[in-house]
Amino acid sequence: MTTREKSVKLLDHYLSKHKPHYCVESEVNPEVGIIVVIPAYLENELILNTLYSLISCEPPSVKVEVIVVLNTSEEDTPATEEKQNECAESIQKFIKKEIPPVWLSIQLQKAYNLRKKHFGAGLARKTGLDEAVRRFRKIERPDGILACIDADSPVAPNYFQALEKWFSKPDNHGGTVYFEHPLKGSEYSPETYEAITLYELHLRYYVEALKQTGFPYAFHTIGSCMVFRALKYVQAGGMPKKQAGEDFYFLQKLIPLGGFGNLTETTVYPSPRPSDRVIFGTGASIKQHLEGTKEQGSTYNPAAFDDLKLFFSKAHELKDLDVSDFENWTYDLTGPLRSFLLNSDFSKEVEIIQENSNSQKTFLKRFFGAFNAFKVVKYLNYAHEHFYAKSELFEAALLILERSATGDYDVFDEKELLMEYRKMERELG
Repeated sequence: MTTREKSVKLLDHYLSKHKPHYCVESEVNPEVGIIVVIPAYLENELILNTLYSLISCEPPSVKVEVIVVLNTSEEDTPATEEKQNECAESIQKFIKKEIPPVWLSIQLQKAYNLRKKHFGAGLARKTGLDEAVRRFRKIERPDGILACIDADSPVAPNYFQALEKWFSKPDNHGGTVYFEHPLKGSEYSPETYEAITLYELHLRYYVEALKQTGFPYAFHTIGSCMVFRALKYVQAGGMPKKQAGEDFYFLQKLIPLGGFGNLTETTVYPSPRPSDRVIFGTGASIKQHLEGTKEQGSTYNPAAFDDLKLFFSKAHELKDLDVSDFENWTYDLTGPLRSFLLNSDFSKEVEIIQENSNSQKTFLKRFFGAFNAFKVVKYLNYAHEHFYAKSELFEAALLILERSATGDYDVFDEKELLMEYRKMERELG
């Protein structure tokens, strides 16, 4: 059996367990190499703007499909389904008016009456992505590219060409596309643009600070910026049915599979609009800031990341450590981290890792599988609950930025500092 045949078989195995219940009716073109999935719940003009940006892109060498997932819950009123049908009609009118290029087709997937228990962004993404996997299976293309964007997230003109270039390297299996929220304009209030500036700066600060600890899986986890091969999607178990945070949970399974990186030659432009549909994420954070319930402007203390850096630098010592000496070993760490490890019984996890590791390389891979992104967040929250005060965002972000490069930065506010972070991410990838 060839590698390709084995990969197709993996797609078959996944689809046997996750059979799409809402299928796109049209036949898939055998030349399709990229499928973009866009969840759209009660969207109208924003989805049209995003679709316009996609059909305006420079053409890749493969054909592209865009699947718009129009979803409703089993508890939605008939009026909601009617609005979704109106959105579908708007998209059909858009297609007739704008006439997409021959290399791109827009498909509608009406996923109505979904289970209320799981209804949300995660289930919508999963519905579209599982259907995309089915379509790639029909043309036996397990290495096909899956891309996720949101209904309110236009892309740069070179989006598809940049994706194709990235995945032209056989070892690249997934990545996060560089993003920029709009920081000014007339569409939203000045307070909204202020809030998104602070929120994006926090996101970039967090990832850069985590990189500096030596954590190997420090990437942005933004749903509108995820790209990956169909085969890796199924190997990671597919998108979880979470109502929020599905992108974070999915990427924590995908990234350790390898071949994941940053695509910095193109850009996605997520919206800064507030939202009450989810309890966390961009929309929720902006809404909370505007309401004054959880204002942006503070962040994790850099000292907590210093704790992690010391811990990760010494992690290799744990491979041959007698677990009975674990508590004594932690005395070389900082007090907050030592407290966290002992109170969470991390020694038990170390013992399991040791039993299943026959080399230092395997041990460290399993170590970071145990002390993963979830554990990092748990530690940061624990440390700030018991030991550290939150830091002022500007000061913390400036400190971490200056650690990443030589020289001082002549910046005076959060927006200028954010621009420096953007520049650094573009240059370093």
